[in-house]
Amino acid sequence: MSIEIINIPDLGEVEEVEVIEISVDVGQEVENEDTIIVLESDKAAMEIPASKQGKISKLLVNIGDKVTEGMPFLEIETQDGEKEISSEDKSKTIEEKNVSSEETNDISVEPGTPELITLNIPDLGEVDEVEVIEISSSVNKEVGEDEPIVVLESDKAAMEIPASVPGVIKKIHVKVGDKVKEGMPFIDIETISVRKEAVPTKEDVSKNIEPTSQVNSVQKSKPQQQSVQHKAGKSHAGPAVRKLAREFGVDLKLVTPTGPKGRILKEDLHVYVSNKLNNPDQGGIQVSQPDIDYSKWGEIETKPLSKFQKTASDNLHSSWVNIPHVTQHDEANITDLLDFRKKANSEHSLKISPLAYIIKITAETLKDFPEFNSSLSANLQDLVYKKYINIGIAVDTPNGLIVPNIKNTDKLNVREISDEVFRLAKAAKDRKLKVEELKGATFTISSLSGIGGKFFTPIINPPEVGILGLSKTFEGLSLENEKVEVNMMLPMSLSYDHRVINGAYAAKFISKLSENLSNSDNYKEIF
Repeated sequence: MSIEIINIPDLGEVEEVEVIEISVDVGQEVENEDTIIVLESDKAAMEIPASKQGKISKLLVNIGDKVTEGMPFLEIETQDGEKEISSEDKSKTIEEKNVSSEETNDISVEPGTPELITLNIPDLGEVDEVEVIEISSSVNKEVGEDEPIVVLESDKAAMEIPASVPGVIKKIHVKVGDKVKEGMPFIDIETISVRKEAVPTKEDVSKNIEPTSQVNSVQKSKPQQQSVQHKAGKSHAGPAVRKLAREFGVDLKLVTPTGPKGRILKEDLHVYVSNKLNNPDQGGIQVSQPDIDYSKWGEIETKPLSKFQKTASDNLHSSWVNIPHVTQHDEANITDLLDFRKKANSEHSLKISPLAYIIKITAETLKDFPEFNSSLSANLQDLVYKKYINIGIAVDTPNGLIVPNIKNTDKLNVREISDEVFRLAKAAKDRKLKVEELKGATFTISSLSGIGGKFFTPIINPPEVGILGLSKTFEGLSLENEKVEVNMMLPMSLSYDHRVINGAYAAKFISKLSENLSNSDNYKEIF
């Protein structure tokens, strides 16, 4: 008995197609030419058969995946040892070889013979699909561990995908301009075997492996699905139905399928359109813009929105529509803070901005107001309290606003926070932020203090429930001990999710924050 890997065959002129159906189960015996999966392009559906007789050992694709020529899609247990694939494709999954040194802590490297393994695209966070914008290496080149191989670009940032093991590149599966997603193979690399000291069972490995943002886990398998499953957000329909949907202007993701194996039939499309016509007011908000010929009044220039602008537009609109925003305004006397900062910078030859102090004090204030560091559950029935504080910082870049976050902000001192702000801001402007640096924020600060204005309404970044807006500091007059004093005042605008936070709680939070910013005892020990 031997395990063979079957790859996607030549797809003709089509570069990338979608898996719309899986026709077999793991453990099922199949004959040569039995259909394994069904792919669909814009023009037609195509069945991909087994090219060997044997028992299905593993399915390497899921419904909804995008696949290209040469990608492995099936592992099959055959009687003979004759291989159909080339030596470049003799890769085993992580569950069988346990080669990922980044997944566990108890592995040891032992001398071994060169081995060809396949590295997959790692977890991309909330991004489903990204574009390959650069290939940093080449075939037959020797690379070290963590050496960048490809550069991917999402709507928010560019990210380098390195090799997770040292070796010699034997094949690059992607090219510039390709769209890739988590789990897709991107290189074959010849390396040295890596084995565990105590080899666990296959069941133990499967149980311990979870999706991770750690770059380049080797051959990470996706959870096995049923042979046919209608996946939320995916549409499975033939070319004729898709053409009809385009003519009607219908998004197939919204249509309930009734056909065999979760496929959308023409009748399903007719029912959907009929319901829409008979019930035009079904709730929801329609986004519309009047179609006006602006050139009637003078010269115009039209420029398409960038991918980043489109994404930001959708996210901001979704936040504003789904979250009942309320904004509370206040001012904080930060005269002592600015004086202390100036003295500390001079004595220690530092360049720490006031923002670093404000971030630190905000993090400490959040400890006393846990609702501001929480999120609503997906079903809106529970409140998730987070025991960590990750402050997001809105960074203005040439490509738009990007919000990386400082992990465990409350555990850092002001100097460390200042260094993180500088590092994240530079990475954001250079489009070098890592996916993990854009995920996991619990509260956000948006500062316009270097630009101008006094108050504004910052929009909440879901799933957070609050955001603090800072405006430009101004000189304010106050009466203290019957004397008029000139103080430096910081305008603050606190937007909050009224489903979670009530007005009194928000007023107490911003008042306490103002008090903490004004009290010099809160920032004397900063290093």
